[in-house]
Amino acid sequence: MKFKALIENEGLGTPHQGMVLSVLQALQRLERAADKKPSDRGGKVPPCVVMRLSPETFALCHRGGADEGSQTWSHFQLSKLFREYRIESKRNNRIDLEAPIANLVHVFNSCASSERTLLRLANGQDGRPILSFEFSLAGTVADHRVEQELPVRVLPQEEADAICEPALPEPEYQIELPASLHRLKTVLEKMRAVGAHYVSVEAGQEKEAALDANGAPAAAVGTSPPRAWLRLSAEAELVSIASTFPALPLVMEAKVAPLPEGPVRLLLSLRRLGEVLAAFQQLQAEAHIACVLENRALVLYALLPRNLGSLISYTPAVVA
Repeated sequence: MKFKALIENEGLGTPHQGMVLSVLQALQRLERAADKKPSDRGGKVPPCVVMRLSPETFALCHRGGADEGSQTWSHFQLSKLFREYRIESKRNNRIDLEAPIANLVHVFNSCASSERTLLRLANGQDGRPILSFEFSLAGTVADHRVEQELPVRVLPQEEADAICEPALPEPEYQIELPASLHRLKTVLEKMRAVGAHYVSVEAGQEKEAALDANGAPAAAVGTSPPRAWLRLSAEAELVSIASTFPALPLVMEAKVAPLPEGPVRLLLSLRRLGEVLAAFQQLQAEAHIACVLENRALVLYALLPRNLGSLISYTPAVVA
């Protein structure tokens, strides 16, 4: 079993290691907010993420709430993140590692500003598997080389195969959310402040055609892309709160089925949705897309800068 990869920063902007760090910090925030449950493996173990490695994949999976269907995955583009990437294993060159979130955040925080970071899977002094990080940090006189070792657990094939993203049908609506998630997060915070526990998410296609600069219907000249509205509503004992976000762009990429004739709705845990939005807000993503599956789930995508990858969170619907 072998794994070796080299991350090398390119140009200006956020270093690649820094982007991985931001994703890990988002996953750590979700973990801290989640209800703690006893480990299936017995004993007290630190919160972990799964690192899924293959010749085509470098992904992180946070399974907090997986029993209820809540999961968060991050997929990175190998060609964008790594300068070199080699992997070998008897599982068709697949390796699944489990590592403590806090330890991963610590090591990527250390190497975030490094120009290059080398990752290797090896055995530690006690013979147990480790993920080794080698990088250089700038010094006042000369750069100095740093090595850090991260203990990991190699998942057996049966356990690794059981970890997968939820199999869901095509969503009725794929909606690009406002550039800043602050407005949505503020609405959810007001709902929680009045004692609400659930939020109804409703989406539908805008019926009225947009107007062009001359006041004529833009659809008439074929320049109006389809748009949708998104409505959040919640009820507490003495008050109801609702907020509608109109004219949001519809994402039609990979859409096969036609758009529904009317609106679709699902009921979600208000706390879970607020946690996801707060975590995504840390990323400074290029775009956020909400996929609405009626009475099934809300899937939120954050597209990472420079086409580096994505963060995907699955929030299942609450059965009323």
